[in-house]
Amino acid sequence: MTLQNRLDRLRRREDEAGHAALRAFIEQLAKAQTIDGALKVGDAMPPFVLPNAEGRLVASDELLQQGPLVICFYRGDWCPYCRAMLAALQAAIPRIAAAGGRLVALTPDSGGRPLANKRRQRLTYEVLSDTDYAVGLQFGVVFPMPEAYRRRLAGAGIDLPERHGSGGWLIPMPATFVADRGGIIRYAFVNGDFTRRAEPEAIVAVLHELAGAGRP
Repeated sequence: MTLQNRLDRLRRREDEAGHAALRAFIEQLAKAQTIDGALKVGDAMPPFVLPNAEGRLVASDELLQQGPLVICFYRGDWCPYCRAMLAALQAAIPRIAAAGGRLVALTPDSGGRPLANKRRQRLTYEVLSDTDYAVGLQFGVVFPMPEAYRRRLAGAGIDLPERHGSGGWLIPMPATFVADRGGIIRYAFVNGDFTRRAEPEAIVAVLHELAGAGRP
């Protein structure tokens, strides 16, 4: 079963209010042309240094020295679509490693949440806390939460400002990038529909292409 098959099953479980909130979510992003501002293939990846789930600082430059880097932005462990994606990426780790790649997942969640989820889902790759959305903003994937969806999350007890340690209702779009060892983006998946995510097999295929082309 593909990741998208799993996500479609989750989507079918949404009630009508959930579907309405999703439609409003996508429409607002389209009107604001938010996706147009995201980094694209051929752009240089902004370097970053972020704390991982265990509290150690991780530098993108050091990761790139080891091979192409897969950067995946996710909303938080409160999102079932994100949890499904993280699990699918974990299952693909042997293939990603065999193709020469490294994977990091970035979330605006702070405190002990990234570590708690990493342990709960038994993730073996780096989970980084994107403090103050610094990296997501540079990649162009962070945007203000639409009011209708904000109310839905708040009604479910999900307080994003508290989870993120900030005063704003900002959130990253589902986005996955693959950068070669020179830091140039060779694959970019950015979608305003959070029920759509990059397939692990697509990521692995790009890594194989980079290895076959002999890119740095």
